[in-house]
Amino acid sequence: MIGVSVALGMMVLGALALLDSRNDAWEQARQGAGNLLLALDRDISRNITILDLSLQGVIDARQEPGIEEVSSGIRHHALFDRSATAEDLGSILVLNETGDVVDDSTSRSPHKLNLADRDYFKVHEHDPDMGMFVSRSFASRLSGGDLRFALSRRIPDKADQFGGVVIGTLRLNYFKNLFEKLQLGKLGTITLLRTDGHILIRYPFNPADVDRDVSNAPTFERLSAAAAGQYVSPAAIDGVERLYSFRRVGNYPLILTVNLSVNEIFAPWRRKAIIIFPVLMLLCACAIASSILFRREVTRRAMTEVALADAAQKLAVIASTDGLTGLVNRRTFDLEFDRAFRRAIRSGTSLAVLMLDADWFKRYNDTYGHPAGDKVLRSIGNSLRNRLRRPDDLSARYGGEEFIALLPETDLESAHGLGERLRAEIEELAIEHSGSTFGVATVSIGIAVVSPCLGFASSEAIQAADRALYNAKRDGRNRVCAIAIDHGEIGTSSLQELVATVSQVGSASVLSDR
Repeated sequence: MIGVSVALGMMVLGALALLDSRNDAWEQARQGAGNLLLALDRDISRNITILDLSLQGVIDARQEPGIEEVSSGIRHHALFDRSATAEDLGSILVLNETGDVVDDSTSRSPHKLNLADRDYFKVHEHDPDMGMFVSRSFASRLSGGDLRFALSRRIPDKADQFGGVVIGTLRLNYFKNLFEKLQLGKLGTITLLRTDGHILIRYPFNPADVDRDVSNAPTFERLSAAAAGQYVSPAAIDGVERLYSFRRVGNYPLILTVNLSVNEIFAPWRRKAIIIFPVLMLLCACAIASSILFRREVTRRAMTEVALADAAQKLAVIASTDGLTGLVNRRTFDLEFDRAFRRAIRSGTSLAVLMLDADWFKRYNDTYGHPAGDKVLRSIGNSLRNRLRRPDDLSARYGGEEFIALLPETDLESAHGLGERLRAEIEELAIEHSGSTFGVATVSIGIAVVSPCLGFASSEAIQAADRALYNAKRDGRNRVCAIAIDHGEIGTSSLQELVATVSQVGSASVLSDR
């Protein structure tokens, strides 16, 4: 009976291990798809932004006095900057109010061509408030059918009426080359489509997919329902079940999806399971045969190993974690901060230190009791944990009602923006505090952004953050005070030091968001 029990236990443990391995494979695929999606989004957004800036530059240049009277060479140079000739771009065209091409970034002698039938012309002709428009994919008449899509903006005339359209095109070949470099498996796909459901390009590339309308597909309903997300569904085009990871491309009316075949995600796991299962069965048979002789020793060792593993795990948690907030403790923070500080010296990057302190916390404990005070500290810890999302960011309880956070490779504006959002989020929790002038529990935040070098002690960065925290307390609490230190020196000029305070309600930071 003992041998059978051991064998059954081994089978259960093996099944749990395989299940855990399966979950790991899924989680890795999910995170990998999300990271790839974010990288593609940044690359595509950057190119679209560059092209849009070129379009706006053309509009601005056309409104300059005397632009129509200058020579064609000077006019061409004034209208089209160097970004208009980038490899990824097609051409930038200026159409007059009837749709005729009057300027071309690729030639000083524009082609005699009318494009009034294109969607990018019609939409601006009838909607003066459209702003930037992303067209459907089309075959270019100027390049022998080269597939591309266009960004366009309306050109106002002197009376602010419709004066034509400026368009810039992006070659679908650019996206093909970009997507072909990625390893997505044989059934993995990437799709770039408009928010109205028209596909701009799908990888692997098939000309039949260009401008396909999938707005009625069940998958598109989920794509259009949120700015970003993940879900599993059969594809509308080929029926393959995939993990869909999607997000809006910047602020543009575009959706990018990275889609991995569920079958291919689990293929390595299945190969591993096929090997592990027979081995597991063989071990179970051996366990049954030898259980009578070795059951006592196996039981003793198993119990010892479990106890040691459990003790080691508990000790590791206790040694590194603050029991109240779940954040790392001061000892762990000091170790990680020292490593991050040395990395910043080697790489020549900046890092930010945020110190948070609960305002009038002693009064709060005296009024509401320590259990209520502990809830306030846990709320502050949760806000820190939720706001610091980058892998290298670190937050800790520094002692009492004081917290500290480390943000590697972060400049002053980003650090101040994060600090202001933390301050506002904690204030918006609306935890009653009759001993505070604000009526609710708040925090004061001191920020130090340093660019360390050899000879600059890490303790100076924490001291500077503590000094900024003192300034925030001194100036009335519920404030963010930030200071920048360059190579260990606290400067006095606006380029070296910036101290910013934020009033209690409705105030806006002078710095940009992080």
